[in-house]
Amino acid sequence: FRLGLFENPFFDTTAVHQTLLQEEHVQTALEAARKSIVLLENNGILPLTDGGKYKNVFVTGPNAHSQGIMGDWTFPEPGENVVTFLEGLQMVAPKTKFMFLDQGESIRYMDPEKVRRAGDMARRADLSIVFVGEYVNRKDWGNKTSGEDVERGNLNLPGLQSELINNILSSGKPCIVVLNNGHPLAVEWIAQQADALVEAWEPGMQGGIALAEILYGLVNPSGKLPVTFPRSAGNILSVYNHMPSHFFHPIVMENPMPLYEFGYGLSYTTYRYDNLTPGEFRDGTLEVQVDVSNTGTVAGEEIVLLYMRDDYASMTRPVKELKAFTRIALEPEETKTVSLKISQEQLKFWTRDRGWITESGTFTVMAGDLFAQVTLP
Repeated sequence: FRLGLFENPFFDTTAVHQTLLQEEHVQTALEAARKSIVLLENNGILPLTDGGKYKNVFVTGPNAHSQGIMGDWTFPEPGENVVTFLEGLQMVAPKTKFMFLDQGESIRYMDPEKVRRAGDMARRADLSIVFVGEYVNRKDWGNKTSGEDVERGNLNLPGLQSELINNILSSGKPCIVVLNNGHPLAVEWIAQQADALVEAWEPGMQGGIALAEILYGLVNPSGKLPVTFPRSAGNILSVYNHMPSHFFHPIVMENPMPLYEFGYGLSYTTYRYDNLTPGEFRDGTLEVQVDVSNTGTVAGEEIVLLYMRDDYASMTRPVKELKAFTRIALEPEETKTVSLKISQEQLKFWTRDRGWITESGTFTVMAGDLFAQVTLP
């Protein structure tokens, strides 16, 4: 309606090229990818140095050189419009020699011989980077493993992707695994064995550049998980805002806790939270302040997440709920005081009487590893 399509349902096709792929739009796509990629595991191998210790890098996986980077509801784009992961690595690290083994895009029907050969090529390289995950392109509906109207019975990597990673790990050389997917996957075994694990999601047309910039330290990863990663399909009900009784009867024969909780994400630097001060409710608004410091040696961006818990209520309330967040940039050894506001409206909950209410009482405020209490009169 706002676009005026009811009044003018037709558009000027000649204006398409004047609108699409404008430099401003491309930069927005690049910045969005930089900020959304999440570093899940890092044993110290990252960031890499172009032309440094790992001069010969083996790249493979169904998502290494695929437009699956664009996500669901996309169709094939001209090659110059999309930077794949492989192309991003080549652009960002020109001093590094990348050896590529194309596994094809068909995750459901991977070639066993190519999967076997990947282990041999990994042994001849200094480092391997494996791009796995899901296939979502609508150009080949029969090969899709994720996306709208595609449901799966488990969270394992489909096809021979697990065998591919195991063959590469068996080489004894360092291995970085990058996920390209639209939902959580059961990757605990990868997290335990790979030298680094990165969640790229489906980062879009500039995702290849953004991923390479993060791997090679040109961008400090700052993304946080917007969902919780369970350890298996049986643990799929793992959510951060669960009720206190959620783990009263935990899953048996495996760790019942999630692999990665909502809001998780590593950085190349470290942050410290101090002086959490919740203040008081004034005119229905609570202002919370906390000091955040960059205690590492590189600049970074931290997403400050503010949670609250209703300590006593007429109905059982979650152990915590996200109420506010903001992103701040910090130089090494820099400290900033962050101020976040929460309205009384945000504390309402739906009752058994089918109405929204806010109850007076104490609430616990949480930021980083800090806790404080505030009273709603």
